[in-house]
Amino acid sequence: MKKSSVGRQRKRSAQIAEPQIGIFWLVDRKLLIDSTLLSAAEEYEDFRIHSGNHVSVWEKFQQNGTAPREMEYEEAPRGRVMYNTKSRRFTLLADKCILKDKGIVSKIMSEMNLPSKNTDKGTDSHYRCFACLYGNRDDLL
Repeated sequence: MKKSSVGRQRKRSAQIAEPQIGIFWLVDRKLLIDSTLLSAAEEYEDFRIHSGNHVSVWEKFQQNGTAPREMEYEEAPRGRVMYNTKSRRFTLLADKCILKDKGIVSKIMSEMNLPSKNTDKGTDSHYRCFACLYGNRDDLL
């Protein structure tokens, strides 16, 4: 006997993972993510946010060997995902180096279970890597 389409739909819905919010870096084409399930996130004004910050999480990543010890947290492209409780939308803020690569953005959204139709993407002055801040070193001379 075949299952009804309603039964298949319920099974698929039950398998959808809960969205996460958090912070991330792109180091040598590898994503480093520290995240929290949306239901467990901190409330901050109209937002649900991840409690970790780039400085302390980077130090933790360096200590456990996830991040390069010789690299400062602001050198690599980075970003953050948060959730607006009023608009009921996610916001992915990231360095331009990340946003211009659709494959990396897709991977972030997939790993954090973000809904594509309900996630805004943009830049923020906090999330600019050294290459974006200073450009080509030859330009500085």
